Amino acid sequence: MSIRKEDLHRLIDLVNDNDTKFVYDLIKVVIEKDSEKEIVVEADNTPLTRQEKEILKQANTDIENEDLIDWQDLHV
Repeated sequence: MSIRKEDLHRLIDLVNDNDTKFVYDLIKVVIEKDSEKEIVVEADNTPLTRQEKEILKQANTDIENEDLIDWQDLHV
C-alpha cells in the first residue's frame, strides 16, 4: 500500500502533545534503521490510565465486531 507523505503529515498533526516525543522517537528509528546495526526502542512500561484502558477495550470490541475503517476509505 502506498501512503503519501501528506497523509503522514495529517496524522502527525493529530498527535496529542503528550505523545510527540514518543512519535518523534519512532520516526527517528525508522529513518535511521539503515545506518544502525541494531535498533533499540525503549519500552513504555508505565501503567495504563483508566482512559487508556477504556480506549483499548473499545478498540478490541471494534475489532471483534469487525467495525473497522479501511485506510483507503479515509481519502475523501
